[in-house]
Parts: sequence; structure tokens; C-alpha cells
Amino acid sequence: MLLAEDKKKLESYVDKLIEGLKKDTAKAKSNGVSGDQLIEKVTNMTVSKLTPESKMILSSAYNMMMAHTLAEDYFADSTHKAAFYSADILKELTKKFDFTVPSEINYEKSNTEVNKMMASGAIVVVGGIVSFTLKSWIPIGIAAVIAGIMAFVLKSNGGSSSASNIDTVINEYYATVRKSLLAWVDSIDAYYDKAVAEIKERG
Repeated sequence: MLLAEDKKKLESYVDKLIEGLKKDTAKAKSNGVSGDQLIEKVTNMTVSKLTPESKMILSSAYNMMMAHTLAEDYFADSTHKAAFYSADILKELTKKFDFTVPSEINYEKSNTEVNKMMASGAIVVVGGIVSFTLKSWIPIGIAAVIAGIMAFVLKSNGGSSSASNIDTVINEYYATVRKSLLAWVDSIDAYYDKAVAEIKERG
């Protein structure tokens, strides 16, 4: 399981990534990008940056959890340790997601993919925040989730962005992406704990 300090480290890392994106957004605005073009740029930047980074976050979370697990007395036994390694939880977790960055990123098209994921039970969306159930056999497309969040945010802001609400839309988008990424970390934590419990049950 992830300890409180582990979650804090991962949260700080996510915050650092979001802050970097906000700086890139400010730079784009200063270069005259605005309106729908800015929304598209923000979505593209976020997908391009956070999709591969999310794979790193998954790996980091796993390594933290593995260190705690192998420090337990139960896994001091070589047979139990071998059972843990043969389960290859990281491989099983990684198979649950698709970390491919598409050549063309479209938040409306991604919204359709998100709806399919919701229908399959892979994710649940409440207030635009994506929670991952990991119950589907279909890999969850991280890029589609990140891009699709923009469609939810735009819908909650009247379906479009205007000069008056563009900053609100972008800030809400980054806040929602952050919350969804942290909810994703929680789902990884839960999946890992269940897998370790199953290893112990098998003895």
C-alpha cells in the first residue's frame, strides 16, 4: 500500500507537472493564442506531457508499494517472495492502461471514448472527475481520459469558451485533471493491495 508520505510525494510530482503546463499556457497566451485555439493547445500540451508521465507515476507508485511489501515479515520467506515476483503485479497493472499519445488529439472525439469506457465499467465520472474501477478487460486510454476531461469542463461552462471565461475553463481543466490523476493513483493502490492479499491467501 501507499503510505501517506508516498502519496504526498506523488501529489507533489503531479502538482509540479501541472505548474509546468500552466507556465506553458501563459507563454502561449503571451504569444497571442486565444479562444478555441488556446483550448486546443492546452488539451494537446496536457495529453502530450501527462500521458507518458502517467506511466512514470505508475512505476514510481509500484516501486514504493513493492518496497513496503517486501519489508514485511511474511515476504522474508523465500517461497512467499518468489510468489510475489511471479505474480508480476506491475505487468498486470500496466496492461490495464494504454499510454499511447495519439497523433491527433481531439477532446470531443475523446469524450466519445470516455463514454465507452464508462459504459464498460472501466471508469466512473462524477462532476467531471474520473475514477478508475479497473474492472474492464479493455485497456483504459490515458490520453482519451485526459483530453475527454476538457469536454466535461466545457460542458459545465455552457458548452463553449469565450474571452470572458477562458481562464476559468483552463483553470478548472487543470484542477480536474489533477484530481483525476490522484484518483487514478488511489485505484492503483487499491488494485495492488488486492493483488498482494490474493498472494497471501494462496499461501
